[in-house]
Amino acid sequence: MKETRKREYVIKPRVLQNQEDVLKERNWTWKPTDSSGCGITNMKETNDERSNLHNLSTKRQNKTSTLNFVTSMSSSSWMLDATTLPKLGCLGQGHHGYISLVKTPDGLLMAKKTSHRKYSEDLEKELRILHHFNSINFNIVRPTSPIIYYETMPVNVKICSIYMEIAPHGSLEDMMTKAGGRLPENVVGYCTLLILEGLKDLHKDGYVHCDLMPENILIFPTYTHGELCELKLADFGLAKEPNGPNPLDGSLFQGNPEYLAPEAVGPRRIISSAVDMWSLGVMVIEMLGANVGGRNDYLSATLSPMAWDFVRKCKVRDWEDRATAEELLSHPFVNQSIGVPPLEMLPVPHCLTDGVVQGRFF
Repeated sequence: MKETRKREYVIKPRVLQNQEDVLKERNWTWKPTDSSGCGITNMKETNDERSNLHNLSTKRQNKTSTLNFVTSMSSSSWMLDATTLPKLGCLGQGHHGYISLVKTPDGLLMAKKTSHRKYSEDLEKELRILHHFNSINFNIVRPTSPIIYYETMPVNVKICSIYMEIAPHGSLEDMMTKAGGRLPENVVGYCTLLILEGLKDLHKDGYVHCDLMPENILIFPTYTHGELCELKLADFGLAKEPNGPNPLDGSLFQGNPEYLAPEAVGPRRIISSAVDMWSLGVMVIEMLGANVGGRNDYLSATLSPMAWDFVRKCKVRDWEDRATAEELLSHPFVNQSIGVPPLEMLPVPHCLTDGVVQGRFF
């Protein structure tokens, strides 16, 4: 049996970043547009810049010193009134809110996730989960603030927010869109490996993500030589905590019923780690460019034997017989050689009508 690939976690997690460094990494430069804000224009990347980025692997800091740096940020003065941080742009929008790019007085960039106050319990739960895994897992997004912040907008709309590290390269969905809806199989295997590593720790501690899909997998640069990127699980608003209640009926995978495991619907509504494994199987099908609603005979004929074997282990109808994240970490599909060039940075900024900027990085 092929030995599971062991990865050394010596990368430097991006939690708070200097504004100039982030803009340079995305090949962006600030250019004033109007009184409502600033625009971002694309800046051509030279071979020397690309080479300098890849050489960062020789300047890695060890995990302990990096985590100590993150801990020391908890005393920053901006946390006393984070609602005053300037908003630089919109990074994305979900069912119950949006994510914006904000900057601290020190010039550090973060993602601010904002929802209507009636969804505050979901944000509080998400923040608890992020802090639980903050120091033990590199494949789960890191928080940058200790509490949830409440504020009232000028039109008397009550909102709440949490802060977390920004994903310089967007989401897995962005990557797939840029690639035309289909990724090479070895890249899919590599991405699946990183997702499994996050799910393994999540499930080991009794948590279930319950909303696993490409848009909730964020992409970060890696400082490990020879690797493509780092992926991190995000958006835990619907997650199930140990001994906690199940997500509300009808709230899971709105508009994406193929991702919902069969046991998670109906009168029984069994929510276990097996729900995430079903979703992972569907995600692999989608990354490979196949029809996620296709029958088994179609999938077995469309996917490679190795990919199909992985998918069918994820999509077993009986949830008790479904493979676990730990078991699938040794599957040959996720341990095949990556054999692809380093991650290209292809920012495609898009100006919104209100003058702010939405970043799409693939």
